[in-house]
Amino acid sequence: MAALLFVTVKEPTPKGIAVMVAIAASGLYTLLLYATRRLWLTRLARQPIRNAILLGIFNAAVVETFFLIMEKVMGATGVAAHPNLIADLAITMPWYVPMIWTFVRVQNRRHFAAAIVLLLAGLYETGADGLLAGWLLPVVTGKMGPLDPGFWILLPAVMFWGFIPVYSSFLLPPAWVLEAARAPGESAAAPLPHAWRDALKPLFWLIPYAAIAVPLMILGSRK
Repeated sequence: MAALLFVTVKEPTPKGIAVMVAIAASGLYTLLLYATRRLWLTRLARQPIRNAILLGIFNAAVVETFFLIMEKVMGATGVAAHPNLIADLAITMPWYVPMIWTFVRVQNRRHFAAAIVLLLAGLYETGADGLLAGWLLPVVTGKMGPLDPGFWILLPAVMFWGFIPVYSSFLLPPAWVLEAARAPGESAAAPLPHAWRDALKPLFWLIPYAAIAVPLMILGSRK
């Protein structure tokens, strides 16, 4: 995705434009949720953990729909996980659901600041779309070498930052729900040792997901 965005700036393509617009729409969607939070936040905070998880999953489905819509509008291919929305969600939700479930549990304990949550959004998609779909799959299918310098330069320099708005609504609104549920005057939990270990826990789900998804993606790419 990062290379695609970089090239699109110089020489626009339907796929590149579709990805750029979908990324922007994902970030704007998070801003819309923030602007309208008074309409829904208090109600969801009545059952914070359950509703935070459901909200994150719902937002993931919305963002996947953004990417698929832009794929159709631009007449591109390869923007969404699959050209059929149901199949797209069947491919992506087995990663999104446990990732969001784990993040909410961690956030309820750690109370990470919004800036940290956004960085985690970039980190989690770097694992899924960057390393899994963007590196491992091309490597095992022979489309890219494992030490491709362009990829490893663009990953931290461009790709990570482009991923943040995509996953922002998966994590940040659920964090707002948890924050709103705290009793008035209750301070955030004191920093516990090894907080970074908890922050990385959602990435564990990439292991079973990759074991199932990568072989299926390889089979699909050979058809």
